[in-house]
Amino acid sequence: MKKSHYGLTLVVLITSFVGGAIGGRMTESQPVRAQKNINKDDAVIVPAGGLYFKTAEGKVIARLFADRDGGNLQIFNNAGVPVEWLGAAETGGYISIGNTKGKKVVGLSAAPNGGSLGLADNEAKSVASVYVGVNGGHLSVGRSDGKIGIEMFADKDGGSLNVYNRDAEVIWSAP
Repeated sequence: MKKSHYGLTLVVLITSFVGGAIGGRMTESQPVRAQKNINKDDAVIVPAGGLYFKTAEGKVIARLFADRDGGNLQIFNNAGVPVEWLGAAETGGYISIGNTKGKKVVGLSAAPNGGSLGLADNEAKSVASVYVGVNGGHLSVGRSDGKIGIEMFADKDGGSLNVYNRDAEVIWSAP
């Protein structure tokens, strides 16, 4: 290698090292610090129809809106179908998850006595639920035609189980 190439090689190496060091400092993560209280006047006012979030290509990916119970966030899939909801309800908060058609198939919410979980088929027909009742838990599994199949309850006196036939008549019960 010629002497002039040594100098050029040295300059390239030093430049690469310095550029890498500066780039690393610029892209390294910074610790998150709590913000001071935000002044009400600095807040974003959500319009009546909601505030939409879009990608650079213009696809809607989320909507923030308010209703009589409070704030809500709706998430959209690539096809523009709403598939997730998070929000405030009269009894607390809720989360709903939809399938690709936007039909709500899972729901989790605060209920008057505790939590509630509901499951539905792909047409949003309820088929199972678990919730907290006044004195204990309740589990229900049914069919998409709305008829009950099995129910279990628990309260201060113990548990009980009911099994139903296709006509929703109790065929077995304990105790």
